Parts: sequence; C-alpha cells; structure tokens
Amino acid sequence: MNLKKALLPLVLSAAVALPLQASAMTHSISTDLVRLVDNNMDNGMFNLYWQGSLSRNTAIRAGYSTGDDLSIVDVTFKGYIDRYHQGAFYEAGLTWWDGDRDDDIGFMAALGYERTLAPHFVLGGSVQVVAGISEEVAQRAETPFFLPSLYILFAF
Repeated sequence: MNLKKALLPLVLSAAVALPLQASAMTHSISTDLVRLVDNNMDNGMFNLYWQGSLSRNTAIRAGYSTGDDLSIVDVTFKGYIDRYHQGAFYEAGLTWWDGDRDDDIGFMAALGYERTLAPHFVLGGSVQVVAGISEEVAQRAETPFFLPSLYILFAF
C-alpha cells in the first residue's frame, strides 16, 4: 500500500477520533494564506489544517499541503502561552515532505500569535523552522530553514 495514499486518511481519522473534553473545547479548520500564494513553495500550495483542543491552552494540529511537485503533512502539539486562540503560542511536531523524486520526515517548530477577530474567526501568524528534511526534497540550499505563516481560522 502506498504510504502517501494511506497517510492523509490516517491523520484525518485520528483527528476526528479525538474526543471533545468539555463544551469550551473547540475544533477549527484553517488555511495558510502565505503557503497558498507563495511561489517559493511549489508555485503556491493548496493547504488545509485541522486543530482540536486538548485542554484550555493546548491542542493537536494536523495539516496537509499539496502543490505541483510536493506534498506536506504536519502533525504538531500546540501550546498557548495566553488564552486559546488569543495570544502567543508555540508549536512542535513532525513533518513529512513528499517530493516528486524522494520523501523525508523532519521536525517542525513554530512561534506565533493568534487574535480572535469575531466569534468563530481567528487570524494568526507564525514563524516556522523546519529541520531534518533533505535539501533535495525541500529544494532549499540548506537546512534548517524558516517559513512564514499567515492564516485565517474558523473555530466551531
């Protein structure tokens, strides 16, 4: 069985299987606007992220991005320094990059900030560092490398 075909349904089914722990806990769907339009990221990549809260200030985040020659799957732990969807956060986890010639698993960490704009809508941004991905797969001159992120999030 092809790992690429099996990984996305596995990540999504694990995300759906995580139970809500209280009525204040939320799920959210988001898209990274920078990754969507940045020509340096495989001429722009369609991307979708799911986030499920674990507590009042922690969450699990899973994402999938795909472009012409590259697909990326991220699964991270996210901790809020302030309140959930309101303030600074840190994130750490694994990332799998599948290029047209090869694939590689690495580490991704981020520092960022989120602000609730209106009920159910959040604007956020972060600086991500990716390490452990081979230079051939990442198509970068050196690793680790930094990626910006600016996203709009719908919480439900």
